[in-house]
Amino acid sequence: MKSIPLLLMGCGGVGRQLLQHIVSCRSIHAEQGLILRVVGVCDSKSLLVATDVFTKQLNDSFLMEICRVKSSGSSLSLLNGLGEFQFFANKESTGKALEIAGRLGRTTGLAVVDCSASSETIEVLKQVVDFGCCVVLANKKPLTSSMEDFEKLFSHLRRIRHESTVGAGLPLITSLNRILASGDPIHRIIGSLSGTLGYVMSELEDGKPFSQVVKAAKSLGYTEPVDYFPDKVKECFLDLGSFPENKKIPFDVLINMWVEIHEIDEEAFAIVIELSNKNRIV
Repeated sequence: MKSIPLLLMGCGGVGRQLLQHIVSCRSIHAEQGLILRVVGVCDSKSLLVATDVFTKQLNDSFLMEICRVKSSGSSLSLLNGLGEFQFFANKESTGKALEIAGRLGRTTGLAVVDCSASSETIEVLKQVVDFGCCVVLANKKPLTSSMEDFEKLFSHLRRIRHESTVGAGLPLITSLNRILASGDPIHRIIGSLSGTLGYVMSELEDGKPFSQVVKAAKSLGYTEPVDYFPDKVKECFLDLGSFPENKKIPFDVLINMWVEIHEIDEEAFAIVIELSNKNRIV
């Protein structure tokens, strides 16, 4: 049985779903001669890690308890002292995660799975690939940093996979790479490669209200967080729910309303304008 140590960064909707999927697919993994050994789980403030990352793991019942706690909106710190694991907080958690990556990456190997949807993980990811770890991305955010960061990550091409960042996890990137590697040129690609938009548009074609479709997409875990938007911008977007869905509101009217009601600052105003210029809002 081949053991693959795994460190999960991010316990939001996607991260929790991954943990549940790992637990529910143990028998399938066994048939393939594999065991995914979750040695650590971290959120933005804390890290829970097995007492011995070389031989032990966070057991399945504890992984489900992690999912329950995070689903309630609580921090992993709530679990401190409730099991056989080590707990680290704040900057200490980042240092410990890098220490684990350094120890396992150079020996048994380690899969670092980033489900955080945060740009703050990029520095960690750049270091762990140097340690020999494999990196799996569930979100495009780490790939949209600077070109220098992008090139650093992909200087270890065989150690990074990002298939689930587009097309709802369909093997689009792998298929394209194989076509190119075989010598067949690609002249044109047409498609809606966003799994979220694919779901939304399909539901709208069935005549369902937009607000209902978006709520369903969120509950199913298809949407991505917008924590990188300032609170003022989020408030502006929430205002749109007060208008009838078939009502077209001129953009300048919306801007005037948002300035008056929310007193949006320069940063928030610039983001709204940028989204409008890119036809993200009209």
